[in-house]
Amino acid sequence: MQIVLKIIGITLITITTIVVGIIIYIKYQSNNIKDKKNLADNIDKQANKFIDEGHSYGLVIGVFKNGKTYIQGYGTKENGQNIKPDSRTVFELASTSKLFTTSTLQLLIDNGELNLDDNIQNLLAEKLKLPESAQSTTLQHLATHLSGFPNLPNSFVAKMTDETNPYKDLVDADMYGYLKLCEGKKPDGTFEYSNFGMGLLGHLLEIKTGQYYEQLVKTRLLNPLQMTNTFVTIDSLNKQKIIQGYDEQGNKAPIWTDHVLTGAGSFLSNTEDMIQFIKANLNEGESIISKSLLKTHVQQLNGETGLGWMLPDKYDKLVGNQNMVWHNGMAGGYASFIAIDKTNNYGIIILSNKAIDLTKFAMKLTLSIRTQLWKE
Repeated sequence: MQIVLKIIGITLITITTIVVGIIIYIKYQSNNIKDKKNLADNIDKQANKFIDEGHSYGLVIGVFKNGKTYIQGYGTKENGQNIKPDSRTVFELASTSKLFTTSTLQLLIDNGELNLDDNIQNLLAEKLKLPESAQSTTLQHLATHLSGFPNLPNSFVAKMTDETNPYKDLVDADMYGYLKLCEGKKPDGTFEYSNFGMGLLGHLLEIKTGQYYEQLVKTRLLNPLQMTNTFVTIDSLNKQKIIQGYDEQGNKAPIWTDHVLTGAGSFLSNTEDMIQFIKANLNEGESIISKSLLKTHVQQLNGETGLGWMLPDKYDKLVGNQNMVWHNGMAGGYASFIAIDKTNNYGIIILSNKAIDLTKFAMKLTLSIRTQLWKE
């Protein structure tokens, strides 16, 4: 028995040593990549490979690093054609535009109109009385996915029968119907990524200001940054700028419409506008609202997020992305990814017209952007 225990002990020590060695090697390699000063070529190579492997039909990548902007389109606006998307081509952002909701919240706070610890019951007082499970929930909980609200209530899922446009049949009465009971809500402080929670936050901002969500975000956030091609409402003018979207199987997919959880991710935008957003999140002197935007990067409640922004996990830190904040998004026919690294002075936006998660691809790109300089 002692021999068996000894063998097990030696085996565990060996495995632990190997794992630690691998971790040290990965960390060393990621922090000691030779700078070949070929960043643009590196981005192009990875993007073209992504297209060639069928992960997207049309892709636009925008990078701002050390004062230089690089925007490049890849693939095609529509499968079977040869029309490359560019800096002004509009894509659905999906959940990446949650950052617009939380940024607007911070702007309202800094203007003295709200407080981060405001109780949501107070804002809903004229609408309904929340059950005990939600009586202590705050705006901060909603903005950090720590409200305990489910991603989507079961009552919502039951109405979301159209897979190509799942949110279109939801109405305000569905939100208030759920809030009367808050079924499935976990205690405040419980992390659960919640489209419902972020959608509710957008709705509460409407109640507080008396402005519809889209107009509020435009007034407080987008207009100061001159993001003139970022919108929710599709009209005859901006419709022409939107790239065709495709689901994961390559079937054409429509823009998702949402009248209730708009704050959870309903904006469309282009790379040109999103670079403006990146710049404003990198330097507090870039715009009149940049000081507020930088506050949204700060870790909240010792959790996994800032206000909307996701913070680096253990793997991100292992490969050198410990200073990065990020968010991704995916809808029926689109995907997006944004990251900001203030310490290394760069930001990246990726927009794709196929519903395939960009996060793994994006994280590889951030490694290149962090370690490589532009060609001299």
